[in-house]
Amino acid sequence: MPHAPLSPRAAPPSSGLCRRALLGHGALLFLPLLLLCALPPLFMSNTLSAPWLQLPYWLSRSVDLPGLGLTLTGLLLISRRKLALSPPAMLALVAALLAVLGADLALKSGLKLLTQEPRPYLIWLHEQGLIPAMSHFYGAEQGTRAEQVFAASQWLALPDWLARHWRHEVNYAFPSGHTIAAMSLAQFFGLLWLARAPRLAWLLPLWALAVALSRLLLGMHWPRDLLASALLGGLTALPAACWWLRRHPLVARAAQ
Repeated sequence: MPHAPLSPRAAPPSSGLCRRALLGHGALLFLPLLLLCALPPLFMSNTLSAPWLQLPYWLSRSVDLPGLGLTLTGLLLISRRKLALSPPAMLALVAALLAVLGADLALKSGLKLLTQEPRPYLIWLHEQGLIPAMSHFYGAEQGTRAEQVFAASQWLALPDWLARHWRHEVNYAFPSGHTIAAMSLAQFFGLLWLARAPRLAWLLPLWALAVALSRLLLGMHWPRDLLASALLGGLTALPAACWWLRRHPLVARAAQ
């Protein structure tokens, strides 16, 4: 009696989803940053007192403390509603997210100490004769660096919010912790949303790109910092998202 032909083994739904999402998200996340690397830096010293610069500042604060807590709370609540998560699935999502953010923090902290790249706004302040050379500046205690930057911003009559921001950001430039966090969240939640409720999922990369661009406008980073940071964010977010989808395959099957 002839045997019925065997149907080909289907690939796990989560792996196919990750590949498809990587193509779409990757084009939207990385191509604009790659273009930025071919352009001059967007830090414009003649616009430091412009009112519109507060918009990039608040975008940056969305992945800074305490703004990061509000962003995470909003994304988790939206995900719970969009994906109709059970308590165990929600708990696993939170655990995966904490692992992603912990890995982001470790990568950022280690690479900053390894590369020791000066921030663009600090180089500009030195060129204006307002702070010492970078070797002397970074050789001082963090509190001393903060006071030097604050004094320079007061001499320039910069807005208080920008003076406080510069005073807080006196460490090294590479990589961008804000960009790593934003890109990680955009890719992590973007993949999960695409698995079941893709509506509005593409807003996440747009928000992450806006955060990355804000770091250029505020003088915090060079364009290459952002591209590398986006890649680092994917390095932590993509495995965690794929792990969660395999652990909860019903989410992935709903997208087929």
